[in-house]
Amino acid sequence: MPAICFVIAAKDLGLHADMAAVAALAVRRLHPQARIVLATDEPTARAIERRGHALREIASDLIVYATGNDDPRISSRHIKTVLRQLVKGDYLYLDSDAIAVQPLDRGWPEGGDLALARDWNPGIPTDELPHVAKLRAELGWHFPADRYFNGGVIFVRDTPAAHAFYEEWHRRWQQALSVGFWLDQPALNSALTTGIAKVAILPDRDNCAIHSSTMLRGRARIFHFWTCAHVGEIPLDTLLGHLIARFQRDGGLDGEAIRRAARDNFPWMVKPLLARGLYSRATMLTAARVMRRFFPGWLFRMFVQLRVFILRGLPGLIARCGRKMSPLRQRSVATRQ
Repeated sequence: MPAICFVIAAKDLGLHADMAAVAALAVRRLHPQARIVLATDEPTARAIERRGHALREIASDLIVYATGNDDPRISSRHIKTVLRQLVKGDYLYLDSDAIAVQPLDRGWPEGGDLALARDWNPGIPTDELPHVAKLRAELGWHFPADRYFNGGVIFVRDTPAAHAFYEEWHRRWQQALSVGFWLDQPALNSALTTGIAKVAILPDRDNCAIHSSTMLRGRARIFHFWTCAHVGEIPLDTLLGHLIARFQRDGGLDGEAIRRAARDNFPWMVKPLLARGLYSRATMLTAARVMRRFFPGWLFRMFVQLRVFILRGLPGLIARCGRKMSPLRQRSVATRQ
């Protein structure tokens, strides 16, 4: 089984450390003997030790790397883009907001130096288009319009080509940083166009974005919650938000909630009926396929954004409606009595 690697840079710990702990515990639930590697910077390592955070006990190996930067966003990307040089053997990198719900000890591609899933948007994500356009203009980078990968789940072999690829990824990330962009994903996709390493494509189930139709293409092995969309808090109606709240309360992992999410292929803490149905999602997926085939690109992209807006708001709307209806049900019962 490959090592499972997480990267964290959060000198104040807080939500990011708790999220990483939950993600690591989810792996430990599936594989008690797994080698879990936590790579971090010096300020975060000192905070973990000083406060006795659970990450100290959950991780099998702690790698402390001096990045020379106090900004956690930059420090974490620095470590992520040199991770291949820090870890021995094959490994699976997971973002801290990626929760494994099915075994990770098999089913990884044999034919590539590294393996990633396509980003859930068709082509380059809308929110990254301005970054990509500027990097094309200022650095001359190339980005295929129809092939854009997500860097939240990466399976990496210990091969010379994989090491060379990471060196190039880090070099390009530093170039992007020099013109004001600290995100690592544009540099990742630009480096992939060089052909330095052989890339295998992971199925959607191995990086299942919860606000997309990828959930309907098979049972998820890893749910990816993309917490960059939430500033400072994780919605409690998601599996991740629920797991973090439980961990913060008593230091435990709600394994039963993960089991239900895996069983129903549904990472929200809402009514089981919706988990078993998902009819609205299936309808929207079918509509998306039809529109992609017969409608102009701009109209399809507009539909995709509308679909994402609806899917993100649906679980919360259902939960709120349920809470509002509860007093009415109680009054109705009292009247009948």
